Amino acid sequence: MSRSDDRKMKELTDRLVAMSPEPPPFPEEVSVTQREESSKMRPILVFAGAALVVLLAAGIPLLLARGGGEGEPVATTTTTVASTVTTVDQATTTTAVAPTTTAPAVTTTQPAPTTTVPAEEAGAILYAVQSPENSFTGNPALVALRGTFMPGGEPMHGGFEGLSALTAEGLTLPDGFTSMVPSDVEIFGVTAEDHTVTVDMNEAFLEGSGSGLLGDFTMLNQLIYTATAQGGFESVVFTVNGEPVTTFGSEGLDLSGPQGKDAFLDQVNSVNVDSPLQGQGDAPLTVAGFANVFEATVSLEVVDAGGNVVHQDFATATCGTGCWGAYEFQVDYAFVGEETVRVFWHSAEDGSPSDVVSIPVLWDDPDGWDFSSGTS
Repeated sequence: MSRSDDRKMKELTDRLVAMSPEPPPFPEEVSVTQREESSKMRPILVFAGAALVVLLAAGIPLLLARGGGEGEPVATTTTTVASTVTTVDQATTTTAVAPTTTAPAVTTTQPAPTTTVPAEEAGAILYAVQSPENSFTGNPALVALRGTFMPGGEPMHGGFEGLSALTAEGLTLPDGFTSMVPSDVEIFGVTAEDHTVTVDMNEAFLEGSGSGLLGDFTMLNQLIYTATAQGGFESVVFTVNGEPVTTFGSEGLDLSGPQGKDAFLDQVNSVNVDSPLQGQGDAPLTVAGFANVFEATVSLEVVDAGGNVVHQDFATATCGTGCWGAYEFQVDYAFVGEETVRVFWHSAEDGSPSDVVSIPVLWDDPDGWDFSSGTS
């Protein structure tokens, strides 16, 4: 017990003594009457003494705890959620309490099994571009090619596989042919109604070919002729994200209406070929297309692997000398598969072959060109 506590105990004892009743007089000083009164008061004193004992037992600790504002605190306890801090005589002890964590219920879903379907080759007819020999106009020629390609992750547009191939990543064409459709152009969807095909493109389509106005015209011709190669369709409507195209390419062309095969004819070679040059057996090879040549006369040569002209012919287009007409050849020649067909017109000035289109013949090869590798 500290000195402060000793002092408080002494002060409390003095106060209790002062409150105690006077002791009874000696027997010789008390009369009979006083003894009788004293006898009557004794139970009251007993009760008062018991009450003092109770007050003493409860009061001393209370006074010690309060300390009258002068003593030091006995104990202070502060409790938080994460830890318990106990301060005893200004010394602090921190006891970490491990947090109680309830693990959330975990539901495990097994992924559905992935089935890989092997990619299958798809057949397609597309229009490629060729720079003609001895060009009179300087415009590129459109030539139809038949072949196969591996769709891979590319979307397939049923009935319009040529468009899928023309915009497929990694498209490879045979030597001497190119495409003006940029590799980042994608087709989102193709729908057909009556005689019109609607082709929905991505925004890269709006930039055009990236090689100027003639390249933009050539790109559009490739897409239009490829989309209408089969099914008897006559025109194409281009949209981007479902919206009509009002500004296309380097010159901001308005393509909001249907675009027919004749929309950009002035920007193609005077001789073009619509039929893929493939054949087999004893059947004649069909060579057909459209031209705008002098006197509507279209000429044809077959050249063998050694560069020798082994067959010649000519046909008359349905229109010529300032108008476009259709032509067709039935070439009855014993092809062996290494020949090239040349289609052109003779210059009115010197008779030289002009705007010559050269196409390798794929004989006895029904699959055609491999557009994934550029070979037959």
